[in-house]
Amino acid sequence: MSDNRLLILGAGGNGRVISDMAEQSGMWSMIAFLDDSVDAHDYPWGIVGSCSDFVEHAAMFTHAIVGFGDNTLRSKWINRIAQTSLQMPTIISESAQVSPRAELGSGTVVMPQAVVNIGAQIGAGCIINTAASVDHDCQLGSCVHIAPGAHVGGHVKIGDRSWIGIGSSIRNGINIGTDVMVGAGGAVISDLADGCTAVGVPAQPRD
Repeated sequence: MSDNRLLILGAGGNGRVISDMAEQSGMWSMIAFLDDSVDAHDYPWGIVGSCSDFVEHAAMFTHAIVGFGDNTLRSKWINRIAQTSLQMPTIISESAQVSPRAELGSGTVVMPQAVVNIGAQIGAGCIINTAASVDHDCQLGSCVHIAPGAHVGGHVKIGDRSWIGIGSSIRNGINIGTDVMVGAGGAVISDLADGCTAVGVPAQPRD
């Protein structure tokens, strides 16, 4: 095993899934967390300090990834990591299906049973969550979260920090702006502007 040491910021549920996938890959000689609630969890991976200790601990690691599910918070920490010498890996579950002709940005994670198809361009720090799918030729900005069981049709564009809720679906060719929230189970059949929250079937912007 090479001496690759992974630091994960955020020891909540999303961070735990990332650490579990990383451990299964066998690529890491060390996996540890930073988390502000250091007494709240009992994991097989160590919590070595709080997030405010990031600079202090960074020198101990070769790589870092952000485990926070919140898109805005994840974006903040990705920018912070980018100012260091730490590398941000892309972590893909062994049970996920990712086309070799798709592009995944640094710090992106693809969870178990997820699918990313040919021609998809996934930005930095995205989450393609459990059993979600991103079809051919989609373009996702940075820190987009495709929640568990959500399905994105082909040629869809999604802007930075947008959240596609659990079990929702996006029709082929749709454009979704930045900082958009699609509610759980929503069906998006028309474009969505920046900053809106859309819910329902079909999904409509909420006042």
